[in-house]
Amino acid sequence: MSYGLKLYNTAGESKTITPDDATVIASGSLAMSDSLESGGAYGENVLLDNTYDENQLSVLVVPGRPNYNVTYSRYISGTLYYNTFYLDDAETYYTRNTTTGAMTSFSAGNQTANNKSTWNPVLSVFPIAFWDKMGASTFSSIRLFAATCYLIRDPNNDTNFSLAGSASGSGGQNSPNNIKDNNTSTWYGQGCYVSFGNSCSWSYSAQVSFASKTITKTEMYHAPLSQISGGNYANGTYTVSLYYSGGWHSIFTSSWSGNYAPGPHTTNKTGHWKGVTIIRIVASGSAQANGGINTGSEHVTFELRAWGAGSSDDSENKIVYSIGSKGITTVDYMICRKRFTS
Repeated sequence: MSYGLKLYNTAGESKTITPDDATVIASGSLAMSDSLESGGAYGENVLLDNTYDENQLSVLVVPGRPNYNVTYSRYISGTLYYNTFYLDDAETYYTRNTTTGAMTSFSAGNQTANNKSTWNPVLSVFPIAFWDKMGASTFSSIRLFAATCYLIRDPNNDTNFSLAGSASGSGGQNSPNNIKDNNTSTWYGQGCYVSFGNSCSWSYSAQVSFASKTITKTEMYHAPLSQISGGNYANGTYTVSLYYSGGWHSIFTSSWSGNYAPGPHTTNKTGHWKGVTIIRIVASGSAQANGGINTGSEHVTFELRAWGAGSSDDSENKIVYSIGSKGITTVDYMICRKRFTS
């Protein structure tokens, strides 16, 4: 045989593959619809001259020029963001059931500052077109699907893992559970006050344990305090730590002295700490009164929070599409009846 595709193996043996019969049964161009059909189906049908088994057909679909619908945000309230392309909440997008072909509207977030769930970063965007078999194995028509495809993140707001954790503590007043009850009026802590030549010291610790998590923000809502009169001193210090990789790691620490009363406030630090099982606060202080009354210091913790993603990466990775004039407006296609022998 003087024509065909000759294949060789490593032993030098060959096989010649020849198309005995390959017939174009339909070809042309189609305009893609701007809307879904009943039940959420989408695509355009090409009628065939007969009914064929799946393995008898070969379908080539080439999408036309794609339209992309993304928004660009570089600065938000003076902050520079590097992941700058997002879905646009003014546009219409769809997810697609890969088994049935049905599409469902997807609402893009409106990009609200400090609300992660309202941002949909675009990781990649490209045209896509294919033969949508929709679970069938025999065909009297070919369903062609084409759209602009977006690989996106659909993040949920972070979860405070402390809320479901187990609290314990030592040396403090009230219940250690107060640091994880989502109530900013209850507290656990300690302090001491003296007068007229006396001194005192105090310390306490509290922690929340939970299943191994990746923590992205360590946070404490708390109130340090110290007060003195002439010739006295009062001070305090605290450290918030995470337990991971078999040891404690200090995340943030601070000390204070003198007359200091900032009131209840939040202190936090962001990062990426894997395999965290415990968050802990350790605080201590002392006071000396050379004269006068009510010299002392204290520290109370209202909430000790360990924030992280409440869902897996897989559940937050999504594929969405824009269709018709917002996606792919036209396709070229060629449908062949094939039978190959060797």
